[in-house]
Amino acid sequence: MGDTAEAETAEEAPDSESGRAAELTELTGAVRALTEQVQAHHARAEARERVIDQLHAEVQRLRAGEQEIVLRPVVTDLQNLRTDLLRQSRTLPPDVGRDQIAGLLESFALTAELALERCGIVPVRPEIGAAFSAREHKAIKAVEAVHADEDGTIAEIVADGYQDIRTERILAAARVHVRRWTEPADEHQPEGSTDA
Repeated sequence: MGDTAEAETAEEAPDSESGRAAELTELTGAVRALTEQVQAHHARAEARERVIDQLHAEVQRLRAGEQEIVLRPVVTDLQNLRTDLLRQSRTLPPDVGRDQIAGLLESFALTAELALERCGIVPVRPEIGAAFSAREHKAIKAVEAVHADEDGTIAEIVADGYQDIRTERILAAARVHVRRWTEPADEHQPEGSTDA
């Protein structure tokens, strides 16, 4: 009986070794397949990264080109304005009058206004006596109103405002002086008397 047990154990040993070898071969194949899958995944990820980098570079080039296209008319208008200013400064006669200088400066302001209009922006000039609006005006000084009905009206325009033509949104408020009414002190009331 002892011989039979040894024989069975001896027979099982080669079977278990061949089973282990088969399992090891199977595991090696599975690891090899996983390694190939991971390598393929990494290759696809690298390819995606290259595509993303190329697309990002293309977007940056397009943005730069778009900005150049948008700014080109403004740059051209500024160059023309500068050229006109320099030409006029060289050709001014020595006895130029105040009215001539004012007309010249207004023509340059008109050139700048045309450049702004090409960009979709127009100047907005409020009228003196119009009601003050915090959306459209910026009060930089309060001046005394002569009458109560002048309270909250524009007394003087310091600088025009600017409005986007497309959205009609105020981009820069007009800077103005605003009238404020204050009740005058009652001079007819004697000292020491109080209202009941």
